Parts: sequence; structure tokens; C-alpha cells
Amino acid sequence: MAAAAHTTYHLRPAAGGWLNDPNGMTKVGDTWHVFFQHNPAGPWHEAIAWGHASSRDLATWRHHPVAFSPTPGGPDAFGCWSGCYVPGGEQPTVAYSGVRDETLRSTVCVRHGSPDLETWGEPAVVAETPDADDVAVMRDPYVFSFAGSLWALLGAGLRDGTPAVLLFNRDDEAAWTYEGLFLTGAGPALAAADTADIWECPQLVQLGGRWVLVLSLQYLTVLGRVVAVIGDVELVDGRPRFVAEGVSVLDNGGDFYAPQVIDVDGSPLLFGWIREFDQDPAATDHAGCLTLPRRLGLRDGVVTSAVDAGAVAVLAGDARPGAAGLGAGRPVSAGVVALAGRHARLSVDGDGARLRHTDLGEVPVPTGADIWVDGPVLELYPRDGVPSTWRSEIAWELEVPTGVGVTASEVTVCAT
Repeated sequence: MAAAAHTTYHLRPAAGGWLNDPNGMTKVGDTWHVFFQHNPAGPWHEAIAWGHASSRDLATWRHHPVAFSPTPGGPDAFGCWSGCYVPGGEQPTVAYSGVRDETLRSTVCVRHGSPDLETWGEPAVVAETPDADDVAVMRDPYVFSFAGSLWALLGAGLRDGTPAVLLFNRDDEAAWTYEGLFLTGAGPALAAADTADIWECPQLVQLGGRWVLVLSLQYLTVLGRVVAVIGDVELVDGRPRFVAEGVSVLDNGGDFYAPQVIDVDGSPLLFGWIREFDQDPAATDHAGCLTLPRRLGLRDGVVTSAVDAGAVAVLAGDARPGAAGLGAGRPVSAGVVALAGRHARLSVDGDGARLRHTDLGEVPVPTGADIWVDGPVLELYPRDGVPSTWRSEIAWELEVPTGVGVTASEVTVCAT
């Protein structure tokens, strides 16, 4: 049975169009703001602007007008690609990859915004792709502070095919200075991250007293997995460098990419892009959505994720009768449950349940796991904290053996 062709409670543009990477995440007062790669003209990757949504609870979203778009003849004429919010300035500021033309050679652009983040000024170039270190391509700035200075990371690929993260000093916010390689794909500690020729969307966060560098792996233009590199940041000749100790996979599914992480309340928050590629506008008016909001943790050298507790309380806090036709509040009977077109949370109590998919095979569902199904999107959150994310128009089925309890909760539509 074919799955529904739309999502209902995952964040996506209200008026259709294209969505990919989350960008510019920040919190102003009690309100979260999430920007994202967006083409309002249709469900295909072209003329990328920044979309904008906000929420007080990470579940109910208010959609804002497009934040800004490519500037004809400007440094971002071919697209306003991924970037981040820059904290600490006198006015709201974002930094992103401005792409001039089809060569995809990028600059780092900054824009300054109004206090309500609704209106943004013209782009100003603060950094160019360096000629040093045989850098072939760079993209996706991420800013941080360390050892009394301001820094930025950019994902990159070197001319010999080695993936890398570049380091810039931004003490002069109007003119960033290239400071060399923060990390490259060389070394045994990075074996799980070396199937890439570009590391995209680097994100740096502290978890459990350790530094974690999140990397999205691209190889020969194919988008791969997202990994978390665990290690330390050390000063070498006055510049921070990352010393990697190990790598864990951040999501075990096939459709999670380009996450952004923000830590403003001591509990790092992550959104990722649930991949969907160009769509026929005659069939659907949109492509792509974001994951549920995830809080990160570190357990035994593995970076874990769980759905934000506040969002859970809003989305599916009560087991309401009739949820998605699955008998909310009562155990699902043993047998096979078709998940086509569902919009529900399923909580599994007992071992032996399995997700089945015609093309993707079988996935065991351990006891204590939650399954969030939203039409073609499925997110699986085991107790071990390493989720899996898929998007497929071919529906999943849930096989429930005798003695395993599966409780269903209705998930409400939370976009305005």
C-alpha cells in the first residue's frame, strides 16, 4: 500500500516549495527560530533562499515570509546556501555560503537583521575560498568561541579528494582570516568518516565534557551518512585544532543529512534534513522536511539523540482514542500493522517487533523504542539513543509478535 504523499507534523514550508538544510537556528527570548534552505517557487533545488519558521515549544510552528533570497549580480546570485546564526553582535547576524555562479566556488556572506529577524540587509563578503592548502571547495560556516577569540569552521574538500574542515579567525567580523586546516580525513581515528571527498555542515558542540564535531559526508556528489567525531580541541601555535579519538554514526537510517546543532540552554538541540529530491510539481507542491527536534547526549563514546521532551508533550502527550486508526491508548493486537498514511507515535513494550519494508528489508524494534510515523516519513528512536530516519513512498509495516505491547498516540498537526 502506498504511503501518503505528505507529512503533517514535521516542519516544512507552509506554502510548498523546496526545503533542505536547517540554518541559522537561534533562540530569542522564549521563541526558537529555525531558518532553512528554501526555494519558494517549487519543489526543486534552485535559486535557494532562506525560509523561516518560529516556535515556543518546538512543536507548533509559525511560518514567516522568506528571510532573504539570492542577490542578482551579487556574491550569492546562484544561491544563499547553508550557514548559521552569529551570536553576540549588536544586531542579529547570520553567516552563510554565498554562491556566485555555476562553478559553485563560494564566499562567506553575512547579513544583518531586524530584532524580530523578519527583515535582512544586503550580503557582505567576509571570506573567500582560500588558495592555500589545495582547497578545492568550501561551504557551510559555523561559528564558535575558544581561548578568548572568535572562530569559524567551514566544510571543505581538498584537490586530492581528502575531506577537511577549514578554520577562520573572525576577531575582525568584517574580514575573516584563513588559519589553516582544523581537521582532515587522514588518520585511523577517522576511518568511519573517510568515505567522503567533502565534509559538509560542520557543527562543533560540547557534550559530557568532550568536544564533538558533527560532519555530513559527501562522496562524488552523493550524500552519505552523518557522523559525530569525538575528541578535544587544543591550541597549536595559538590556533585551535581538533584531535579526533573516535567516530560514531549519528543516525542509522538512509535519509538524514545536514543537521544543525545549537546549545543555548545546556542541552544541545539538533534538527536535520529528511532528504527528498526534486519533485514533479504536478504531483506535489513541496519537497523535504526537517526531523523532529532532537536533544543530544554522550553515552559510552556514542552520541545519542532523543526527541525533545517538551515537543513530545505537545505532539503526542496523550494516548487519545482513535489515533490514526491504531486504537490509541490500547495495545495493538499481535500481527502486522500497515503504517501507510499514518500520523502517529507508536511506543513499543517488549522485544521482537520488526519494521518491514519491501525495498529496505527488516529492522528490529527493541523494547522501549518509539516509532514516529508521518505519512512517508518514519523516525525510529531506540532506548540506546541512536535513531534511524527514512522517507519512502512505499509504506512500512510493523510486525507485532504475541506478548509485545504497542501503544499508539495521535500526533496533531502543528503548523500555522
